Amino acid sequence: MSEAPKKAANNLPTNYEVGYKRPPAQHRFKKGQSGNPSGRPKGATNKPKVDTGYGLKAAESLLREEAYRSVTIREGERTIELPAIQAVFRSMGVSAMKGNRFAQKTLAELVTSVEENDHKARMEMFGSAVEYKHRWSEEIERCEKADREPPRPIPHPDDILLDPNNGGVKIVGPQTKGQRDRLEEALSRRDEAQEEVSYFADKYRRSRSENLRSRYLEDWHWEQRMFDIINDAVTDRYKAKLKDRSYKEGASRSGQALLEMRADQDLREEYLGD
Repeated sequence: MSEAPKKAANNLPTNYEVGYKRPPAQHRFKKGQSGNPSGRPKGATNKPKVDTGYGLKAAESLLREEAYRSVTIREGERTIELPAIQAVFRSMGVSAMKGNRFAQKTLAELVTSVEENDHKARMEMFGSAVEYKHRWSEEIERCEKADREPPRPIPHPDDILLDPNNGGVKIVGPQTKGQRDRLEEALSRRDEAQEEVSYFADKYRRSRSENLRSRYLEDWHWEQRMFDIINDAVTDRYKAKLKDRSYKEGASRSGQALLEMRADQDLREEYLGD
């Protein structure tokens, strides 16, 4: 029996049947040649891996990532980008307004739950702030009456503002030791500026030399602006009133010096350096 003729191109028998797991000869991988000549897709080995170690809440992290990723939706004639979770809420709101009772009930329950949780958190924070403020205020007063050095809590109880109408808590002073140190340094420089202002104001008034008066006025205005810049930057509890203020042309004004410095590059360099 003679051998069946063979195809010269692929050395396969002529009775090779094409079918499942048997591709045409011209599409088969050639020996010694990669089946993926383009290589691995760029970044395939750099995809972030989720750390599922103990206590890391990997599923929660993934859920938040999906909830806040940007999606594009169409509203009328325009398209907008929103976080995915906001797009879901918006879709739910539209369905509720169209009369979908399930959407109406779900949306109402969600809003009620959020508001209840927010109110509870506010009240807990408000109660803690009231207790903190009362406890430290009493301790400071007790030390002062006993002629002892009072404690220096951070934040200071006088820097905590409470609003019983809405449970609001606002801190208007330093909240770390570093912030307190920087504030005290600034207030110390402001005190120096006050001394210099009074010194040059007195020199200006006493001098009979126009040249000296001009120099004294220039120094007076320079230190006055320094005082105002610092004073404008601190909260109301730390503000002070400048004595011997000049109202002559070119003198700074309280409440405007900081804004002027921020808007004027030359002025910033003059007072803050490079």
